Amino acid sequence: MRIANAGKEASAVMNYIWAGMLVLGIVFAVANGRLNELSEGLMKSCTDGVYFIIGLAGIMGVWSGIMHIAKEAGLIDLVANAARPVIRFLFPQGLKKDTIAMILMSFTANLFGAGNSATVFSIKAMVMLDEENNRRESASNAMCMFIAVNMSMIQLVPITIVKLRSEAGSVNSGSIIIPGILAGLLSMAASVMVCKLYERKRTWR
Repeated sequence: MRIANAGKEASAVMNYIWAGMLVLGIVFAVANGRLNELSEGLMKSCTDGVYFIIGLAGIMGVWSGIMHIAKEAGLIDLVANAARPVIRFLFPQGLKKDTIAMILMSFTANLFGAGNSATVFSIKAMVMLDEENNRRESASNAMCMFIAVNMSMIQLVPITIVKLRSEAGSVNSGSIIIPGILAGLLSMAASVMVCKLYERKRTWR
């Protein structure tokens, strides 16, 4: 319930931000006598947005299907057993099997660059972590660690970025892969270190 309320509040804030940007755009367009360009830009953006969503829907559909098949085939359980030492290090509090499976599905989707598909798994994993949280007034260590790792997760194949670069006319859309992996490793290591530091501070208290 707390996560749902937080989501509603965040959505309301984003609505205000977008409304403010739209109003400012209209005001500046009127002030500079460029209403025609504003109208053309709006129409073009709407069209581009539809094409963009359709393109991403295919990637999300395929990846969600692969994850569902992997779960039903027991592959997720095999991966969970193989990744048990890593999971134990990241989440020493101990989590339920279903929660770990959902976390792994989220991490795997992010690992292969399907961030849009990972959103569904991430939300479900966070809900399950919240159910296991004994301190309802604040996020647990596991919840904080999950968010930190999920947001800084290394991407072996950034599918979405490669697709966007390709559509934008990039000569070598895959050239971002190696720099992306290096940046992901650094950011993920830093995120884990900071979370572990604050976990120890909380324990000392």
